[in-house]
Amino acid sequence: MGMPLLVGLPGLLIAAVGLTHPLFLDPDTAVRWQLGHLLLLPAFPLIAVALFVVLRGERSPAAWGARTLAVAYALLYGTLDTIAGIGAPQQVIRAAERGESRPPINDLFEIGDQLGHLGVYALGISATLAGLVLFLRTRSPLAPLGSAVIVAACYPFYRFHVFPYKGVLAMVAIGVGLALLEGSRQFSAAARTARPDRTSDTPHPSSR
Repeated sequence: MGMPLLVGLPGLLIAAVGLTHPLFLDPDTAVRWQLGHLLLLPAFPLIAVALFVVLRGERSPAAWGARTLAVAYALLYGTLDTIAGIGAPQQVIRAAERGESRPPINDLFEIGDQLGHLGVYALGISATLAGLVLFLRTRSPLAPLGSAVIVAACYPFYRFHVFPYKGVLAMVAIGVGLALLEGSRQFSAAARTARPDRTSDTPHPSSR
């Protein structure tokens, strides 16, 4: 498996889980909602891990800023996943077991969304910085293209999370953007390999 595909895989895995995400949370869908988010709990941080991978070896302030924001995304969006993805359906399940009316889970969604939205902002800025760092390093057009794809995908990610189908497509796009960022590194490596070694063409003084 090539590195670009490996780096983009977290987005595709999240998208696959998102295809099964219920559109509404009620007693009939609560268990499926919760199980899906239990699977997503370790998956969302893999987006941050992927950004760390594409920035391997980079030591500039912009690279460290991108890493810091990637961690912020993982923490903030992971908190949303825990609150709204796991805690809220647990409330619905327990209320149904006790024969009670729907619990006030909108309060959980409200605070969860606020944290998740901050996480998406952090992801978008992190991707922008990563694209800048990699472009300055590689001069590959794939670097700004990858960051632009991720930033564009952050809008439906912000609005629809991983709900089908707009949220699912957003995660696919994030995976593609990450693959393009990694592809810029591969592009640079290939260019260096293809560049002729001009030192061998220069005659040695002793041969003149």
